[in-house]
Amino acid sequence: MRWRSLGLLVLVLAALAVAYYALETKGTLSGSDANRLFQAEAKDVEKISITRGEELIVLKREGDGWRLIEPVQATADVSEVASLLRTLLEAREERRIEEAPTGLADYGLERPSLHLSVTLKGGNTLPALLLGDVNPNGRSVYAKRPDQPAVFLATAIVRVRADRKPDDFRDKTLLALEPNEVTQIELVGKGQSISLSHAEGKGWEISKPIKVRADAAVIGQLLWKIKDARVTAFVGSGPDAKRRYGLERPDLIVELKDAGGVKRLLLKKAADPQVGLYAMTEPGEGVVTIDPAFLDSVPNGPDAFKQATQPASSSP
Repeated sequence: MRWRSLGLLVLVLAALAVAYYALETKGTLSGSDANRLFQAEAKDVEKISITRGEELIVLKREGDGWRLIEPVQATADVSEVASLLRTLLEAREERRIEEAPTGLADYGLERPSLHLSVTLKGGNTLPALLLGDVNPNGRSVYAKRPDQPAVFLATAIVRVRADRKPDDFRDKTLLALEPNEVTQIELVGKGQSISLSHAEGKGWEISKPIKVRADAAVIGQLLWKIKDARVTAFVGSGPDAKRRYGLERPDLIVELKDAGGVKRLLLKKAADPQVGLYAMTEPGEGVVTIDPAFLDSVPNGPDAFKQATQPASSSP
């Protein structure tokens, strides 16, 4: 009796496997350019739009980079956008599932999880793509065009790359600078104010509160720490963000001057240690958090910047 039940179970499973295979293999595979989901070259793409439920994310080319223009205005992470664009332009229709499905709910396309569109330079928008559920094997996602009934499979990496939050596409650079081009540094608020300046042929020196030769290695480490610092979260924007996060009275102000002008970095420890360190750049795009260890890594006091061996003073 047990063997008969087991045999019946095997037959049922085999029938399900055959039905699934028939569904998944309906149509033909193709790797040709004709099956590319978005027929364009990367250099010709001007805008990428992603709709996730009620949320709209729009990325727009700006010079040599990209900018997030919806739902907020912010500099975009060039590498993230390049990865997304490459995925979209390389993706192909893998297999046609149904030409005229009676119901889209089975594929997660009755209410698509993502709506993707690509606009080219000149304003021409390519046919949009709707993405539904990942199929049972986990390697593909069900997809269709908004104006066509056919359901097909596309590589699941398209959904992985596109199903992101707006902040995932934002540039995580805290402050853009080139350390070798900085000529003046002002530190206000940690112990006492310190002014550092660099003169061609003379190197770095402390000009306030004392006037002595400064350690170029220590200053270089500070500048590279600032350059390498990355945003951990975008927490606030708007005209009152500075006040709301206590940055009107920061724990430390770092002012940097180069040929392009002056940049300021405001830092304030959050009341909750788990939040980390609030930071704001001027000019900048709002309040962010960064690794709280950054503040502790900033040299404290003028002695921390002094060159260990000072040049001997000349005799009169």
